[in-house]
Amino acid sequence: MSTRVRCFVSVFVLALGLCGAACRQDPKVASRRYVESGDRFSKAGQYAEAVIEYRNALQQDPGSGEAHLKLAEAYLATQDLGNALGEYVRAADLLPNDVQLQLKAGNLLLFAGRFDDARARAGKVLEKDSRSVDAQVLLANALAGLKDIDGALAQIEDALRVDPARSGTYSSLGTLELSRGQRDAAERAFKKAVELEPRSLQANLALGNFYWLTGQPAQAEVSLKRALDLDPRNAQTNRALASFYMSTHRPADAERPLKTVAEVTMSRASVLTLADYYLIVGNEAAARATLEPLLKEPKSFNEAASRLAALDYRKGQHDKAYRGVEAVLGKDQANLQGLLLKSSFLLADRKLDEALQSATAATTRHPDSSSAFFALGQVQAARRQPDEATAAFQEVLRLNPQATEAKIALSQLTLSQGRPEASVAFAREALSDNLNSFDAQLALVRGLVSSGELDRADAELKRLTSRFPDSAAVHTQNGILFSRRRQAAAARAEFDHALKLAPGNVEALSGLVTLDLANKDFKSAQARVDAQIAASPTAGLMTLGARAYAAAGDLGKAEAYLRRAIELDSRNLAAYSGLGQLYLAQKKLDQARTEFEVLAARQPRSVAATTMVGIILQVQGDAKGARERFERVVEMDPEAAVAANNLAWMYAETGSNLDRALQLAQTAHKHLPDLPEVNDTLGFVYYKKDLGALAIPPFKVSVEKNPGNPVYHYHLGLAYASAGDAVRARQSLTKALELKPDFDGAPEARRLLSTLGTH
Repeated sequence: MSTRVRCFVSVFVLALGLCGAACRQDPKVASRRYVESGDRFSKAGQYAEAVIEYRNALQQDPGSGEAHLKLAEAYLATQDLGNALGEYVRAADLLPNDVQLQLKAGNLLLFAGRFDDARARAGKVLEKDSRSVDAQVLLANALAGLKDIDGALAQIEDALRVDPARSGTYSSLGTLELSRGQRDAAERAFKKAVELEPRSLQANLALGNFYWLTGQPAQAEVSLKRALDLDPRNAQTNRALASFYMSTHRPADAERPLKTVAEVTMSRASVLTLADYYLIVGNEAAARATLEPLLKEPKSFNEAASRLAALDYRKGQHDKAYRGVEAVLGKDQANLQGLLLKSSFLLADRKLDEALQSATAATTRHPDSSSAFFALGQVQAARRQPDEATAAFQEVLRLNPQATEAKIALSQLTLSQGRPEASVAFAREALSDNLNSFDAQLALVRGLVSSGELDRADAELKRLTSRFPDSAAVHTQNGILFSRRRQAAAARAEFDHALKLAPGNVEALSGLVTLDLANKDFKSAQARVDAQIAASPTAGLMTLGARAYAAAGDLGKAEAYLRRAIELDSRNLAAYSGLGQLYLAQKKLDQARTEFEVLAARQPRSVAATTMVGIILQVQGDAKGARERFERVVEMDPEAAVAANNLAWMYAETGSNLDRALQLAQTAHKHLPDLPEVNDTLGFVYYKKDLGALAIPPFKVSVEKNPGNPVYHYHLGLAYASAGDAVRARQSLTKALELKPDFDGAPEARRLLSTLGTH
């Protein structure tokens, strides 16, 4: 080999050796370079890039406390509190002599509700420095979180003895005093903190929050603005001020501080909060302009796309909205926000089976999510499955005992089941969590009116009216209250006002129709309903319209409306009953039966058509044919409430198959718990099974719902007699005969009365 070649080979080998040496570089050196790169990104405000570099540094040297600390700070800058906390704790473990780091980790643990861990961090610092005021305050706050208020106050007192001029300690003292209900002592402490350090942002914020929490908005705004003057770009102060403005119904004032937070932090969370603000105030253009850039970032795509889909749905662009939510679920089938949004769309579109699938998927994928179970409860309530809805809302409360919306939902649900006392209890519980909740106070009013506590309802309504003078719901409840007090003119004025505020308010419309019919002003009643049906046809409106036309003698129009109501809602018992009465009055049963049989033949799985045939056969006296139709229906749909109710009655009336009759009656009651017919059936089955005591409660519901029906009083009398309560049996039977001396069952009522005696 020539000298030149040998030299070339030597140089090549040397180069390889140098490369190998470089590739085997010390991991700590490589880690240091990544840290320096991360520092440059952090200084430029590019925290997402800094996170990547600090994580690279930790891959090279997992034991670097410095890298963990800087990664924690970068996470904190991006509002990723979960990851920030984890990194601060790791850094503190690796750097045990860094007292400030121990305190920062402890305060973050405190913020996360990990009070035991925060107490431990404070203890480590106090072992090194028993006079550390910061550690004493941290320990006090941790003890307060663990409900040891006396221990917390003792620590604060120790801290004040060490440094009686420290402003922050007085702020902590104020928080503790407020937590034990000592408002005057709390105010003195918060004021002392500001007095000691007038230019302390935290002291002014704490005083402002105190005034806010204790219902003193004017003083709260002064303190919060003083804090803002001290540092106009401080994110914490701007967040507090924005929340204050939103809670005091001044949304226009909240925009500037929210924009400041987004500009200062440049975090995904703050931008989304700003977008949510624009959605709340109805500024669609600003919301879209804020959200659309986030679609380009993989980490923010789902949240931005979900909000845009919700906005599209609200604007009536339903197909686009569904495509948007499917794009979210296409990237992540288990995405909670996507599943809940899809469920809400389907629920609004009355696609209840599909909504149930989506809500169930949310609870399955996220069993610890109270939002998922709340959505499930809403769907089950819409499906008229009160037991399942109640179970879902109760699960919400298990996961989050302070879930006001679940308590309000349970108040509404129990009211629909004819349980006003339970409704009032749930509403009061919701108000104990949130004294200013409009929905909770309205639910309380509904429960009080339903239970006949009109004076208490009036007092609550006066408070609501003063707070929400332009609420259609409040004026509607005022109208209902006036109606219950037989003050027709005042009721009409309230219902009219409610409809001016909200033209689609069905409850107010129903109130006016009831007043019109009482005055025999049939044309006005019909015109009101027809106008609303033209705008938004629903089963409830169709049934209301049928009532208006039937009262005027236009049975043909009433029939058309009732049949349409059944098409829209196959479980609408009121529509079925109305149709049966119309056909009986018009003697058109054969014709009606033929029409529904044709419909059933064309739609073999039609629950509504087959049920209607059964009802007609029942009216015609063909018990066998009716029973066969109802049995066919419950085979198709075991939850078909109308058929289940009628079949249960038929079994009970003949005294046959009573166990099956009870199952059917309970199914009907589960779906239609507030209807007197259904309660009467359930009670009658219990009575036939010689369970008179169990029959009394449902019979009482029937009487309460329809006190003018003699049969319900008669059945209640039978149950009382069966249970051995002769006094109440006589009262009920006598009432039945007073209402209608010749009602079906009157002879048996008289016979039974003669056996009960007079005492």
